[in-house]
Parts: sequence; structure tokens; C-alpha cells
Amino acid sequence: MNRVKSIVVDALLIAILIALKEALAFIPNVEVVTLLLIIFSMTMKLEDLSLIVFSFATIQNLLYGFNIYSISYYLTWFIIIFVTYYLKNILTDEYRVAFISLIFGLLFDIPFSIPYFLSGFSAGIAYLLSGFVFSIVHGISNFIIVLILYRPLYKSFKYFVDSGL
Repeated sequence: MNRVKSIVVDALLIAILIALKEALAFIPNVEVVTLLLIIFSMTMKLEDLSLIVFSFATIQNLLYGFNIYSISYYLTWFIIIFVTYYLKNILTDEYRVAFISLIFGLLFDIPFSIPYFLSGFSAGIAYLLSGFVFSIVHGISNFIIVLILYRPLYKSFKYFVDSGL
């Protein structure tokens, strides 16, 4: 794929991530960004993935404001694409992908707790415990969403990438 086409596709994927994240924002800790980033990581080059994640996180920070959580937001999404990208040969079916998305959902708040841990161990623990129920919801919803949507979305996106559209 030539560079101009690649930039246009990356911009479209960033827009899709933002639109779907905002469309589901009214449901706490239920999102499809993890699923889409996993699918992108299974089919795209790391260079494009990095641009997509950096742009997505930056736009989210512009929408909601830069704050103590901003660096953690970048870190979290980059962890998801790097882990998935390097484990894609192991993630061979929707059950394995669902399991890893469950883990991502359960551990999503850990990078966000780092600033609190820096101010004191009890502050970090308090932060993690205060969001415990939301982390459970996040992990379980990721698991269910992947089980339902991974196979059809992956096949469609792989066809899209392979055909050079």
C-alpha cells in the first residue's frame, strides 16, 4: 500500500476508534477499542499501529483534557498493541483473543494508578480498589464483545487489508 493510501486508511481507522469510543461512552467501561486495536495489531504494520494509537490517545486527551492520567492513557493503548502484535501467532482463535482482552480489561487501571502509588502505597491501593467493580465490568465486557464480534470483524478487516483497499 502506498504511503498516501496508508495515511488515509490510518486516519479512517482513527476516526472509527474515536466515533465508537464516544458512541459507547454512556456505558461505563464498555468499549470496542480494545477489540479493534487487537484486530489492527493482528493485520497491520507496527508503524501504522503506533501512529493510530498515538493519534487516538492524543485526540481523546484533546477531547477530555490533559491531566494526570494522560501519559497512562498512551501507555495502556501502546501495551495492548505491542502485546497483541508480538503474540499474534499464539492468538489463533477467538477464545484466546477473548481471554487476553479480559486480562487487558482487568488490568487497564494499573498504569493509571502509578501516579497515586508515587504519592504513597495506600493511595495507589485505594485508587485500584475504588475502581475494582469497574475493572471487572471492563474485563467481562471485553471478553463477551470479543467472543461475539472478533471472528466476523477480523475476517472482514483481514480481507480489507489483504485486498489493498
